[in-house]
Amino acid sequence: MTDDAAWPLARHVCRTGYADLPASAVESARRDILDTFGCMLGGSGSPGIDELFAVLSRWGGREESRVLLRGTRLPAPQAALLNASMGHALDFDDTLDTGGSIHPGVSVLGSVLAVCDSLGSARGGVSGRDVLLAVALGLDVSCRIALASTLDRGWHRTAAIGVFGATAAAGKLIGLTPEQMLAAFGIAYSHAAGNRQCILDGALTKRLQAGQAANAGVFSAVLAKTGFTGARNVFNGRFGFLELYQPNGYDASVLLRDLGAVFRGETLSYKPYPCGRPLHAAIDAALAARAQLEIERPDDIASVTIEADPAGHSDQFARGPAKRRPTQVVEAQFAQPFLVATALVHGKVGIAQVDGLGDVSVLSLSDRIVGVARGERPRGSLSVTVQRTDGRSVTVETSDPIGSPQKPLTNAQLDAKFRDCARNALRPLSDGSLDGVLAAIRLLETLPDAQELMAAFAG
Repeated sequence: MTDDAAWPLARHVCRTGYADLPASAVESARRDILDTFGCMLGGSGSPGIDELFAVLSRWGGREESRVLLRGTRLPAPQAALLNASMGHALDFDDTLDTGGSIHPGVSVLGSVLAVCDSLGSARGGVSGRDVLLAVALGLDVSCRIALASTLDRGWHRTAAIGVFGATAAAGKLIGLTPEQMLAAFGIAYSHAAGNRQCILDGALTKRLQAGQAANAGVFSAVLAKTGFTGARNVFNGRFGFLELYQPNGYDASVLLRDLGAVFRGETLSYKPYPCGRPLHAAIDAALAARAQLEIERPDDIASVTIEADPAGHSDQFARGPAKRRPTQVVEAQFAQPFLVATALVHGKVGIAQVDGLGDVSVLSLSDRIVGVARGERPRGSLSVTVQRTDGRSVTVETSDPIGSPQKPLTNAQLDAKFRDCARNALRPLSDGSLDGVLAAIRLLETLPDAQELMAAFAG
């Protein structure tokens, strides 16, 4: 068919059955579904979602797939767009720390939920096993491409790469042949897009781009089913993804390494804080310093110094006032001085705290944080030094952030995060409905129809 990596990836997706999944891959898919579903609920009323819903619902279309908490159905691609945009709005969703901080879960689950509804009872429903399998495969594809793309070129990987995982998951559910899956990957490549300039500018397109990947994943799979074709040499071709999007910055061998034996979604991290993953280590350090110094009030803090490598320092302390005094949530999610100050003042960094843009105590401390560049520091490393007004001080060096495979969140912590996200949902949700979906996800492989996952939250 082709020597391109897209062909063995297509065959891998189509030929892998639930019984082929290691138990660890099933469990990682389950955890990702739980975490991502919670993030969708938490972001359901975030800025930009109302506007997206107003436009898409006005245009209407076939009523086939549900939109979370909106009481309506839209064409499957549009429902996928909305649900995935909700899931990425809080920047609380899963992250592949070693793959450029891609968030693969929102585009994968967004496409899966939409396809489950669109298939409906036509084939007796989509089983929970089918969902676990589709998610595991979608995460695997997205993470493989992210790991193969070794140079940061400013792409928003969640979108530009996530579209392939979303396509794999959707295509698996609708039963594409390997030849059709190859075509779907080619169609998806025509949709691959998304930049990180929106992060620097604090724009709402950050969350939209994740939704676009889910939308295009559904569209690409459904279109391929009709016989429509796309590029075949998707990744290694002369103008393929790696050469065109990642010139001088890729390792194509990673795409197929241990294919079928190792599922890359098992190495995902789950966030304890709703902000950019690269900032989590600094928050961990700030919280540890606060605890060690027994800080109870902002007045206890005399000074704070963040020491980092030159690139890390420049990224946070040479970008203007938005890093200390963000004016919108997207800016706050990537503002290290603001987030470190938030951690030190409140002792936690949750949804409400990141949204607390006008907190006087936080802003006052953020203004006083000193950034220091050290050329001898390894890239990405930093330390946080906090001094109390009584003269005591402590310096905490960062390590693997909490939520990583080395320091995983427990199942109880993931459940608590799900409930915390649900408290931030568009409308109040009963404890019973939350208990029900948590129980359903824990026993997802036994569900005959995965549409039950959306039943309590369709509005």
